[in-house]
Amino acid sequence: MLHDRLDTIECLLATKGILSAADIDAYEPDEEVAKKREHWRAEYLARILRVLQEPLDTL
Repeated sequence: MLHDRLDTIECLLATKGILSAADIDAYEPDEEVAKKREHWRAEYLARILRVLQEPLDTL
C-alpha cells in the first residue's frame, strides 16, 4: 500500500510539473535529514525484529 501511495504522489508531482523522477533520484539529503532517516529506520527495524527476539529471550 505504501508503494502505491508513494507512486501516486510521484506521478502527481510529475504531471503537475512540480518534480520529475530525475529530481527525486538526484536528491541528496543533508546531514540532518540523513540522521533523521537513520533514526527512524533503526527504530522501525527494532520494532520489527523485536517479534523475533522476544521468543528467543524467553528460552
